[in-house]
Amino acid sequence: MSSPEPDPLVGTVVDGRYRVLERLSEGGMGVVYRAQQVFLKREVALKRLHRELTGHGEAVARFEREAQAAAQIDHPNVCQVLDCGVGEDGAFFIAMELLSGKSLDRRIAEAAPLPLAEIVDIGYQICDALDHAHALGIVHRDLKPENVMLVPRRGGGGIAAKIMDFGIAKVAQEAGGSKLTQAGMVFGT
Repeated sequence: MSSPEPDPLVGTVVDGRYRVLERLSEGGMGVVYRAQQVFLKREVALKRLHRELTGHGEAVARFEREAQAAAQIDHPNVCQVLDCGVGEDGAFFIAMELLSGKSLDRRIAEAAPLPLAEIVDIGYQICDALDHAHALGIVHRDLKPENVMLVPRRGGGGIAAKIMDFGIAKVAQEAGGSKLTQAGMVFGT
């Protein structure tokens, strides 16, 4: 059995600002890397839209919407978006806080049923973040355990839930009144 081919992006610098250190995961829309902000020496998660989707208007709009929606939500239980842009190769990227932990779906798979106190704590954090997002006119539309990361709480003392992936979020007042959804379409999983 041969080892997988190395990722050609690892070791390169995206947009002159982000040195790609390693590939973390891949999804239908893009690839997530651990990267370092060259100037600040801060590690970030760098999500890049698959290169073949850069010419696909709906995919680009969804990717941009994820960056814009998440960037508006300044809440401790939402993964913070730090930057976004287009690399030299034309691929769109989002730089966000790098989270070290595990997804809620993995936690459930490892320890179900979870203790009631943990369920209440995680549920409260998620609801608080969604309440904040809804007050800004942003609805996630794909909230599921895979889109919630559990990380050590700053200062110790338990875990913090972080909502991620606002790619199909509905923003009440989208710029220019453009509709990025169609009537009768089903979103999420």
